[in-house]
Parts: sequence; C-alpha cells; structure tokens
Amino acid sequence: MKAKLLLSVVITVVLLIAPCAFARAGQAPDTQVGKFRNALEQEGLDVTEGAVVPWNPAAEWCANTPGVDSALYFNIETYIQVKVPASAQVPDQLSGQFHLDPQEAVVLIGLTPPPAKYFSITPYLWSRVYPDGGRKPVPATLGDSVNVATVKTIGPTPFNAPVALIFTPDQTTDALVRAALRRAGYPADIISTVVFPAKMLNLGYGENADLLMIAMRNAIWEVPAAGSDYVNNPPFRVFRVTPRTLPTKIPFLAPPLRVRGTGKTEMDLMNKMDQLRKNIIEANTGMEAADIQTMPMCYEGYDLIQRGLVWCGDSRDAFYVGAGLPEYDFVNQIRLADGEFLMIYGVNHVATGKATYMNTNIYASETAKLSLGAIDDRDFTGKGTATPFLLGDSDADLMYAYKVSRECGTHEPNCLKLSPPIDCQRLSLDSSTLLGVFTRIYLEPATKIGPAMPEMLYDRVLKFSPRPPQP
Repeated sequence: MKAKLLLSVVITVVLLIAPCAFARAGQAPDTQVGKFRNALEQEGLDVTEGAVVPWNPAAEWCANTPGVDSALYFNIETYIQVKVPASAQVPDQLSGQFHLDPQEAVVLIGLTPPPAKYFSITPYLWSRVYPDGGRKPVPATLGDSVNVATVKTIGPTPFNAPVALIFTPDQTTDALVRAALRRAGYPADIISTVVFPAKMLNLGYGENADLLMIAMRNAIWEVPAAGSDYVNNPPFRVFRVTPRTLPTKIPFLAPPLRVRGTGKTEMDLMNKMDQLRKNIIEANTGMEAADIQTMPMCYEGYDLIQRGLVWCGDSRDAFYVGAGLPEYDFVNQIRLADGEFLMIYGVNHVATGKATYMNTNIYASETAKLSLGAIDDRDFTGKGTATPFLLGDSDADLMYAYKVSRECGTHEPNCLKLSPPIDCQRLSLDSSTLLGVFTRIYLEPATKIGPAMPEMLYDRVLKFSPRPPQP
C-alpha cells in the first residue's frame, strides 16, 4: 500500500514539473537541447536548427509580400509554420517548404497550446512534379494529424504540455532520434513519430523531388490573450537531422489511417432542413430566393495527391463543404449586388455530436482567396438562430440560420457583415467581387477524426435578391 502511495506521489510530481522543463520563454531549455544534439552527433548525425514562426498568408497577401500570390483560403486565425534548414550543408537558409532525404528527420520539441477547442500539427505534401512535367501546389495531408484528442504527452490535459515529434520516412533514423531524446532526458511518454510515407513520396533534393511542409492550426482559445501569445511566440525548437553516413535504410510503410464514421447519421434532420429552407424563404417576402448548391470537397489528402487538385489544403480532422470556389466549383458564381444577401443554414454539427467545432468562412475567391468574415458554432449554439424560422419546434436548437451580407442592419444580431481585413488596402469589396462559402466541420468526438461524408447533412446556402418592380 505504501509503495503504491509513493508511486502515485512520484507520478504526480513528474506530471506537475515536466511542463516546467519547457520554460515559457518558451522553448526546450538549452541544456536539454544541447544533450539531445550531442547524443545525435555522437551517433554520426548532423543537427541543424530551424525556426517555428507565426504564419498568416492573409496578412502577407494584403501586404503584397513578394512570392505570396493569394491568402490560400486559410482560416481567419493565424497559423504556425515550421521552417526547416534547406539542408545540412545550407543550414542558414530556412523555408516552410522543404526537401527531405529518405533517411533524414525533422524533430519538433516544445509545448502544446493553451486550452482551446482544437489544435493540430499536420504533415503535408506541399507540391509535386506530375508526369506532365509541371509542379503543382497540392497541398495535401500525408496521413493523420497530431491533434488535441490524440497528442501523446503527460499531464492532466493535452494543453500547455511537453511534446516531442519525429517526422521521418525511415525507421532506423527514427530509432536513433528517439534514443537520443531519451538520453537527453525527454520522457518516452511525450515522444511520437509522424511518418512521411517513403514509398509514396519522391524524396531527395533533385528538381523533381517533392516539397514537404509541417503546419500547426489552433482554433477558439479559452483565453484569447494566451492564444495570441502562443501563436506569436511559438514555444518550439525544430531541427533537421541528417546522417553523415548512410545507415541501413528501413523505410516506414504508410501508417493506418484513423477510421471516419460511427454509423450514426444526421439524416433524421433532412426534412427539417427542407422545412427550415421553406420558412426562411417565406420570411423574406419581396425577395427572390435562389439555391446555391454546396458540395463536399477536399475530403482526403491521398485523393488530392492522386488527382493533382491544387490549393485544397485538406485536413483529415475535418469534413469540408463549399460553394463558389472556382478551383473546385464549376457551377456557382456568387456575387452580392446592393440589397442582395446570403442565408447560410443547416445542422449545428456540434449540437448533433458529429463535431467538436465548426466554422464557415466567406472568401473573396477569384484571386485573393482571402477571408472576408467568418462564423463558428459559438455564433449559434444556444442562441436560437433557427428558432424564428422553426417556432415551437424542439429540433430548432439542432439547426442554425445566419445571414451574410455586405451590409447588416442595426437590429440584425444574426448577420455577418463582409469586409476585407482592416489593414488590407489591396482588396475592395463590391458587387463584382466573386465570393466563396467554405464550411469546415472538425473532429468527431467519438472517433478523434473528421466525420464521415455519408453521415453528414451538407450545410446549405440561399441567395436573396430584391424582386424587380412589377410593370
């Protein structure tokens, strides 16, 4: 009994002090990092350090940053990007898109985010040369993310917790890096391997080699100031690890994917969505209503890679529905003239238990690919946005309806007014601006992965226009 009590006390102390080993100044302490680097170098591996930085393509595009052609349909929040040395021979040239030798690794050491609805760290194929000789910006996920529900760490929650991630195509290199981390004092419980699947990638440094990327996504901070501090000062160190001599190469196979779906669907609410549509139209007398067909998109990275679809930026943690995005939607062109507006409506996927959170961005979609405004489930959960159209209906709390317009009235609480970012002088919004609607539905709690397409009711869009005067 005493032994068990002592063990419990020791475990508790370890859990309490382990995050402190990664001082908020933020990164893994120099002494521990030094031990890690020394251990690798003793095994015949070169270690070069990169950087982990805030990444906001919207701000970069608005600032007319050279080489930034669009805002990439990113969410409205700032992301975090891992910048890796170009090679062991060119350690001072850092890039967020990097080549990797079949026996190299990228190692990320630091702290997970403070409390938030969602976070992820994701390996991507950024671009690839296809058989026609052209390089396409895919970018597409290479398997599953490490996310808020799956991250391997220690502590009572997944937040503000130490983590060490090894991104590599090779089992031998992985074993060497893992052993070096352990010798440097990093607990085994915080170490995870994220596989770059060697047999499907064109690895190496040639002109036809794939470019890879590692990105971090965070959403809905419990304390926004803490989240901003984390993103602006990412508490991570990142290293490229390169064998000096080639050890025995044992490539990783593509790891099994987490399985989407529970078998439970939202289909019992399909007729209710039809009723909601009918009542929204009836509530807007004097306006002409037109349905804008939404469709599932960017569902799986491996599909995107095979078809060479550009700029999807999928996540296996999510299910996407969209309309009016020219790269994927060849039917809808959405513009809002004076007096016109959209009604976005459907199932609150968080309320049905099919998602941890969901959001919808409205983009200037033709060239900028820039968010003009966003809503998420906080805007309608518990706020009865569908209630005016489903009075007395017990299912109203499982639904939502939200207006999107270039102008919102003073007494329209459930209305998103579109506008470019306040400091973006490069884009003006008017009746000629091509718009796209992009809904992302993240992380089904039961599966720790994005929901399955056949189990979901797709979010819908209505466009309302003033009726022309009667002759």
